[in-house]
Amino acid sequence: MHPDLEKLVSRGKIEPATAEQLDLLPPATFCQHKSWGAGKIAEWDRLNVKVVVDFEDKPGHEMGMKFAGMSLTPIAEESFLGKRLSSPEELQKLATIDSVALVKLALSSSGDKLYLDQLEELVKGKIVPEGKYKSWWESTKKKLRDDVQFVVPAKRTDPLELREEDFDPSEGLIQDFNNARDLRAKVKAVEAIIKDIGAFKDNQDKLEALVSEISEIARKGVKIQFVPAVELILIREELQSKLKGYGAPEGQITVAEILAGNEEGLAELFEELSLTRLRQILKSFPEAFGEEEWTDKMLGLVPDCNLRSIAEMANVLNASEKKKQLISYMENSLQQRTLSSDGLAWICRERKGLAESIFGPSLSLSVMSSLEADQLNEEGAVRAANRLRDLVADDRELIPDLIEGANINIIRNFSSRLINSASFDELTRKSLVARVIKLHPEVQDLLSGGDKKEDDVLIVSEESLAKRKEAYDKLVKEEIPQNREDIKIARSYGDLRENFEYKSAKEYQRVLMKRQGDWERDLKLAQPTDFSNSDTSKVSIGTVVNLESTNGDESITYTVLGAWDSDPDKGILAYLSDRGAQILDKAVGDQVEFTSAEGTTQAYKIASISAYNA
Repeated sequence: MHPDLEKLVSRGKIEPATAEQLDLLPPATFCQHKSWGAGKIAEWDRLNVKVVVDFEDKPGHEMGMKFAGMSLTPIAEESFLGKRLSSPEELQKLATIDSVALVKLALSSSGDKLYLDQLEELVKGKIVPEGKYKSWWESTKKKLRDDVQFVVPAKRTDPLELREEDFDPSEGLIQDFNNARDLRAKVKAVEAIIKDIGAFKDNQDKLEALVSEISEIARKGVKIQFVPAVELILIREELQSKLKGYGAPEGQITVAEILAGNEEGLAELFEELSLTRLRQILKSFPEAFGEEEWTDKMLGLVPDCNLRSIAEMANVLNASEKKKQLISYMENSLQQRTLSSDGLAWICRERKGLAESIFGPSLSLSVMSSLEADQLNEEGAVRAANRLRDLVADDRELIPDLIEGANINIIRNFSSRLINSASFDELTRKSLVARVIKLHPEVQDLLSGGDKKEDDVLIVSEESLAKRKEAYDKLVKEEIPQNREDIKIARSYGDLRENFEYKSAKEYQRVLMKRQGDWERDLKLAQPTDFSNSDTSKVSIGTVVNLESTNGDESITYTVLGAWDSDPDKGILAYLSDRGAQILDKAVGDQVEFTSAEGTTQAYKIASISAYNA
């Protein structure tokens, strides 16, 4: 024991147990406190029986020797917390150039196991700035999953773990497969095995056993989880192709067998699979359904498939010399008006290729009809229609090609429907109509009728205009840029087919873009006023209206103000609101009827009108 501590014990200043604990914490020792984090023992103050510790955020902090002995734990200077105290810039640099090594240091300093909240507490704000931690962790997590030495949890309630240095990578890969909780996770585990197939160069027998296990798991899961079970079989075939001298055992379940026995799930399969696996599926159709039927089976899926799947089916049919059947199907669907918006989008994309023979002026009206129908459908259908809508908006040559050779009646019909289409925002509509007018100036007259709302004016208070401008600035300077960053982060997660964060961020992007367009239009039309000199001979903007029920039961008072001033709790009505519009231009003595939320009606008489004083 240190002589200084022996003296303190002999004088009765501290207990022997405290001395033993402090003997492990001499000056210059790095230590850790549960609440205050990392520190370094500055000195033993024997006179005052205290320990002075330089903590990260509390330099020169004094602690009673007994309390210090009980609450401080010595740590190595080379540990994560030790380095965070002595050389944080070194860890900050490591976080940038080798984030995996940083996490490895954190784990090895914590018994090879940390929960994600604990890791965040170690790194966020100290090593990685708070605002950048989320994107840093998502990027790092992806790298950790590619390193078999780490066990990355699927849930935050499970720990992140570091395997031993001499851990056999092949054992880790097999263990990850066995630990995967569902079929999709097992697919990812097999993908990792294929990516690191070299780890099994002396253990092919492990992979052969795995192939048999995959087949059995997929056979049992196909009725419950159809799509991931198919993916598991597809990834098994890829794994088998990499095994030298391996022959598939007799009776092994095949993709063709699954397709033939589960026709009702094919559309869902096409929607969710990656492009590479979709192509594998399509190649199995002849084996699954026979030479006589596979073409009809494939074409029968067109109404339920997205643009990508239709394009791949068309390529397969064309390569198999089935183009005639493909075009015949598309023609009949057009005539019967049963072709989906994705089918129309395929024809538009292939107008100078496979679909050249069925692309013509009449298709322009079919496109508008499809967009109009999808706009009225539920949100899911609208999302499905985005591919056609986006193609019309983004392909600058599509509209000129659609109306080439069309008579003036078709062109005017198409232009009129385009001007009034709710599928596009205002700026996009103008751009699309301009493409028509450039080729056919004679339809210019339609534009004035279609845009007459531009001449409208929105009467607004100066206060509400300032708030709307402030909200608009926040939208374009903060919310939209943040949404772009969220999309970027979500895209880094990979596998966009199942990436809820990516889909959610993209959907919110559409909401923000529509809001931006609407607010830009409203701000352009806004005319501010202070409501002075309002006309009190009738209900007008800037008046206070007292109404009495015709049966004498009650009276209500409304203040009619600008388009953005509604506050029903205070009796303030926007002049464009339902009730505001009902009483606008009414004079004293006129009657109105209001309908309640329960569906009952009550008649009121306008008793008085006075000017509003702000």
